[in-house]
Amino acid sequence: MQSPEMGMGGLEQKSPEQKALEQKRQMVVELGSSLHEEWRAPRKKEDGSFEPRIKKTKDEEWAKEHGTDDIDIANSSFVELPTDWQGENKAAAEVAMNEVFLANEKERILDEAFIEEASTVVHDKWLERNGEWASPELKKPFAELAEEEKEKDRAQIRKAIEIFKSSK
Repeated sequence: MQSPEMGMGGLEQKSPEQKALEQKRQMVVELGSSLHEEWRAPRKKEDGSFEPRIKKTKDEEWAKEHGTDDIDIANSSFVELPTDWQGENKAAAEVAMNEVFLANEKERILDEAFIEEASTVVHDKWLERNGEWASPELKKPFAELAEEEKEKDRAQIRKAIEIFKSSK
């Protein structure tokens, strides 16, 4: 006899909540990947490769699989990175996407006012993760940041909105 979770042919059927959670995870990965690609872009060389940026990984499973703890983060896509080097982009993506998800739940318009408020949250959460080593120019409240720095946070929210809207 099939369990209630099993559909035709014995394949597991996902609940709407499971499907929504999976879709949210996919959007976070898409945004994290986009953030990594933006970081890599200025390093792109004429031949299509990127100026190398070799780092050590603490991801033992990744190191075992690749036979080294060295990773060229510039010549690796987001999904190819070890988990520790996916970390900051994934954390930033989770914050940005969460702001969009919350706004959607509250039926809030994803307008410029929302972008500005959500960008403040993106910056505050970044400071929580990186405040120990951040430069004095970045340790300021969002409203006091240089316009170029504010725009980096806004770009994350705009991309999160774009990803969210394209998933509908």
